[in-house]
Amino acid sequence: MDVKPRKIPRQSRAQATGRAIIEATVQILVQAGFERMTTALVAQRAGVSIGSLYQYYPNKQALAAAVVDHYGEVFAARFAQAIDEAPGDTLARTVDALAATAFRNHPHDPRLHRVLIEIAPRIGHSKTLSARIAALIEARLRRHADELAGDLNPDEAAVMLEVLLENAAHRALEQHPASLPPERLADQCRRMIMAYLTCPQSGG
Repeated sequence: MDVKPRKIPRQSRAQATGRAIIEATVQILVQAGFERMTTALVAQRAGVSIGSLYQYYPNKQALAAAVVDHYGEVFAARFAQAIDEAPGDTLARTVDALAATAFRNHPHDPRLHRVLIEIAPRIGHSKTLSARIAALIEARLRRHADELAGDLNPDEAAVMLEVLLENAAHRALEQHPASLPPERLADQCRRMIMAYLTCPQSGG
């Protein structure tokens, strides 16, 4: 299934149409879910003709992919900015910044978050964002190579931290029964991460 947009809006009027289509797609995904969403519903909600919609997106999978990509870009940009602006002169402060950023910078409400989690794997867009976030984390870890456990591989550690923080943040946003309040989750994640990054693996 082709999930790529047919063309990218360049002129201001076309960009406004593109934004309206994305916003309408988000509203319908949250209200009705992916299965009940149709291109006709999106076009109607966006106030555009179905022909205009098809100029940009060939099917509803492409619409969903555009939403996932849009919010992924928003999150990645916020994550990168927050990490760059946070104090990072020590490993502990970097870990503090990573945990705080993961729990405070999701750019969408829990309902939309659940929708994005559900549809991203179905359209093959879940791995790209994770890889970008892991790369940002790895770059920060490498600044503190002298504080890391000697047997720790920074790129592997970055992947593990991305998995931990993403899943913990999901639990917090979804208010999962087996979870802690966000501030406590952030505190416990900091403790786990510092132990993981600084303690060498025991032998035997």
